[in-house]
Amino acid sequence: MKRMLNDCFAPKSLRPLFPSLGRPVLSTLVASVLMFGASGGQAQIVVSDDFSDGDDTDNPTWTRLSGYVGSTGQAWQVGGGTNIPNAYRLLAPNNGVSGLGFVGSYTGPSIADGRVEVDFIQFGGPGANPVFGVAGRLNGDNGVGALTGYSYAYEPFAAGLAGELVLYRINPGISITDLGSEQISLDPAKDYRFVLEFSGSTISGRVFEIGGGLIAERTVTDSTYASGFSGVLGYSQTGVAPTDFTVDNFLVVVPEPGFGVLVVLGAMGLLAGRRLWQTRS
Repeated sequence: MKRMLNDCFAPKSLRPLFPSLGRPVLSTLVASVLMFGASGGQAQIVVSDDFSDGDDTDNPTWTRLSGYVGSTGQAWQVGGGTNIPNAYRLLAPNNGVSGLGFVGSYTGPSIADGRVEVDFIQFGGPGANPVFGVAGRLNGDNGVGALTGYSYAYEPFAAGLAGELVLYRINPGISITDLGSEQISLDPAKDYRFVLEFSGSTISGRVFEIGGGLIAERTVTDSTYASGFSGVLGYSQTGVAPTDFTVDNFLVVVPEPGFGVLVVLGAMGLLAGRRLWQTRS
């Protein structure tokens, strides 16, 4: 469903062992290797930040996003004052197009396949509170209506103010496409790890309670954007509290190319050996 950001209050329905070593199995192995590389095990960290350096300007350098809805007065804070120490707080008033507010930030290299994860440790719970989420494959464009990419985000005001987790495609022109959602009420007294994973056109979002387990998961297929930057973002609008959330422990990992090559070569070797054995038989 495609909608303008200020259509957020519109009602939404919930969205809802190998048999042989022939060619189909080899294709399955190749696909599995690609997904495994992005899912865990053999992966390399390309960027991480626990904000213990007290800023977002180096180690790594974050690029701040403010222009998407034409709002102003955003803030990006690491510790200080009443903020949580060694954590990244993002704020934005509702003074942009149609009373919208937006703030975001991204870091690291542009990637195609991989996993982005971050802990949300301060946010507004179910009710008239702003949206926040992890983002990936962002184009990094800071112009009005120019940002594109994907986000797995929490909408506290959705589902009759009970809250939903939504996998978004961010479109040009200040609009988003809801690729899939699930009714979930997150507890602001708890911390949650948001994960957004890409493998080709397969996109998966997951949320874990820190110290608990998996509480939500959504997987979709979309090939609109093939690569981009990783980060966090949030938005709000008139009738909803201004955007205000805090994150920690940001991490981006990508598959180890060497691991995939070794497994595929091994599968090809097994296939060749089987054919040789059949010929000799």
